Amino acid sequence: INKFTIYQYMSLFLVILALTSAFFYGFGVNALIPVLISVLTTTILDFAISYFKFKTFEFPYSAFISGLFIGGLLTQNLQWYIYVLAGVIAILSKHIIKVHGKHIFNPANLGILMVFLVFNAPNSWWVSSPFYLVVLFGLFILWRQRRFDLAVSFLAAYYILHAFIPQPAMVGHMRMMMGNFYQSFISQSTLFFFAMFMLIEPKTHPAAGKQRIFYGILAAVMLIGIETYNPRFGVPFVLAVANLFVPILNKLNFGLKKKEAIQ
Repeated sequence: INKFTIYQYMSLFLVILALTSAFFYGFGVNALIPVLISVLTTTILDFAISYFKFKTFEFPYSAFISGLFIGGLLTQNLQWYIYVLAGVIAILSKHIIKVHGKHIFNPANLGILMVFLVFNAPNSWWVSSPFYLVVLFGLFILWRQRRFDLAVSFLAAYYILHAFIPQPAMVGHMRMMMGNFYQSFISQSTLFFFAMFMLIEPKTHPAAGKQRIFYGILAAVMLIGIETYNPRFGVPFVLAVANLFVPILNKLNFGLKKKEAIQ
């Protein structure tokens, strides 16, 4: 298991989810064209930038993953240049918008959000259709990265808060139906995909455990709020705003460690 990196596992899982969604969930082979466009854009651009800066010939797995996210989350049948632009924004943000050497925003998510704001390009998260595969692969990723605290805090806070909010618009425009909890639960594969694949992106969440739990709860509160009052913006907006809090949470953690060391 340790022979492969988390980036390699993530790449494999996202490819499987894309192929499964395309061929077994009715999206068709044409749904893979945006994925290919996005992957080529992010991979080639990141490779070129890395070679120019460091003269290295390593395969850019993180950029490959960003391309899979963009092609798999944006709705199909958009103009080709929208996928390209989202990929360019994702890679440039990773190399330019940094704090202490780490990029602030989840690259793929920022690209998706920006093309939504500029072109009103919707995101359907179609790649998350195979619910059981999303959960299976997601559990492996959480175990491999030791990030159960982040994902569980987010999901627990989301469902607990949801119980006290009367009829919010659910992710994917689904509503919780207490009389058919199971079907309502599995229909929210988007939510689990977000928690297990997007929220735990290695460089854009807090480093310490307590801060990760707070971060997960914060993301859940914001998501409930956006679903209730303005569901049009949805998950990409919530994640981008949550990313802005990460440097603050990391500084708080650093301050606590420093105080303990002095004592």
